[in-house]
Amino acid sequence: MGNGRGTGRARGARLGQWAGFLLLLVLLGMPTAEMRAAASLRALDTHAVVLNGPIVGSTFAIADGIAVTNRHVVQGLAPGARVRLLASGPGHVVAAATLLAVSPRMDLAVLGVPDGVLPVVPEAPASVSAGTAVVAAGVDASDGPGGPRYEAEGEIVQAAAQIAAFGPGLIARLPDGRPGFSGGPLFDRQGRLVGMVTALRTASGAITPASGGARVGSPETEAYALRAEAVRAEVARLLGASRDGR
Repeated sequence: MGNGRGTGRARGARLGQWAGFLLLLVLLGMPTAEMRAAASLRALDTHAVVLNGPIVGSTFAIADGIAVTNRHVVQGLAPGARVRLLASGPGHVVAAATLLAVSPRMDLAVLGVPDGVLPVVPEAPASVSAGTAVVAAGVDASDGPGGPRYEAEGEIVQAAAQIAAFGPGLIARLPDGRPGFSGGPLFDRQGRLVGMVTALRTASGAITPASGGARVGSPETEAYALRAEAVRAEVARLLGASRDGR
């Protein structure tokens, strides 16, 4: 016949093991500080409008003082030129940005922005696959520079795509996508950067840069977005080449 105290100690040990196991599961399930910060940052908080004469586009910061947009948003400008930004986050800051570099490989341009204008998007990589829910931030170019900002929800329909005129990207169904979203961020539901909206495809199959033309928003609208990792790699290459004088 067993010792009651021994049985109690064994039961207590098993309970302790289960408690430790449950605690481990809780800790593993807790998001990192970066993920918590990303989730609390609305897509629009990271967004700014780019004004280049009649062209209205979007931008967001990927590092301190460094923002990105599409090359077609700054068309007609050379490095060193200035464009005006209207930030969407708290304070609606108006600022000037400097065009630092333009990519010959993809529809991408790099802007130098003053400190405090835009929060930097999280660096945590997103896991991208068909069906992933996404949200984009942008404006409608037809509303003019003072128009409202939009968050457009959708889902990825093709996780890898290549359109020669734009660069390596992905395709997302984005019913509320519209001209003016060019250069704007595309996030997953955890607030991680998926890509940069670059072009829109309508139900007719027409593909147009997302910074001008007729209103596009419709249930069939799809967005072509440059993949986040491709954008970051090209920015590093462009800025490195600029420092090296190439």
